[in-house]
Amino acid sequence: MNLRSIAPVLLLCLLLAGCGAAEREEETGALESAAGLTENQEDFLTVDGEAVPAWRYLYWLAMDCRRLEEQYAAADEPLDWDAALSEGETPAGVAKAAALEDMVLCAVTERWGTQFGCALTPEERAALTPWDSPWLTEAQGTVLAETAALYGKLYELCKTPGSPLYPAAGELEAFEAAGDFLEAERLLVPFSGDRDADRSHAAELFSEINSAADPAAAFETLMTDCGGTMTEADWTPSLRDAALALEPGQVSGILEGAAGYLILRRLTTDEETLRSAHFDSLLRAAAADCVVQVNDAYEALQPGKFMAALGRNGGEVE
Repeated sequence: MNLRSIAPVLLLCLLLAGCGAAEREEETGALESAAGLTENQEDFLTVDGEAVPAWRYLYWLAMDCRRLEEQYAAADEPLDWDAALSEGETPAGVAKAAALEDMVLCAVTERWGTQFGCALTPEERAALTPWDSPWLTEAQGTVLAETAALYGKLYELCKTPGSPLYPAAGELEAFEAAGDFLEAERLLVPFSGDRDADRSHAAELFSEINSAADPAAAFETLMTDCGGTMTEADWTPSLRDAALALEPGQVSGILEGAAGYLILRRLTTDEETLRSAHFDSLLRAAAADCVVQVNDAYEALQPGKFMAALGRNGGEVE
């Protein structure tokens, strides 16, 4: 199973969250308790020398762990957090790395808010509703709401001609042509206990599409039962290469993914979606240049035990 596809999985949503734009008193909540922390450690990790309180990382860890749990469940495989993977890592290590990457992206978002003059006004902060989650204190939920609003303001800049984030002439077209953005729908036959039967089922779907008088309509009909849109977490290098070889509207052959056999249909690029993906790629490039340091508490953190404790403490994903 290719677990690297889970990282990063949350930045692409406009409801981005993780690092706050306001200083406040922060009480210990479910996240810190599940991690065995008695107080919100300000030195849990640093990004370019700036301290990040523990909960801001732990929130992403919980979300990435739940995503990983769902990926294993979809593949009908048991999740052993410490099992060795073909990539030379463990599920626990992959989850921690994914959460760290998400956290750094958040730090860049906050930094850009200051750099590009997008800091929230007192009136904008007052109008926000704190995120409601069993994992979070009210103050923490407020921080996440502020970061979501900050991301939104930055994104508006990338759509405003003349702003420092507005793409230069031809930049979006070059981004799309380079394959850095890809949008596709898929038909999925989940893996069961019989891979031969699964592939035969996928072959039946493929035959039904190709033999139809209107293949596009046949694909749409099949989407009702086993279809969906490919997300960032769904892509593997081989699936991405196969989709890039397609013209918009063209259907692939039978492909193998992490959760089952797939048939892809490449979609025509939506300009708004392309602009959003390009903006996120800029954030990721900036995040890649950040220097991250972690303390002993981070190194000792075990995602499996953390998620089990979070469940016992009453925290659950919404």
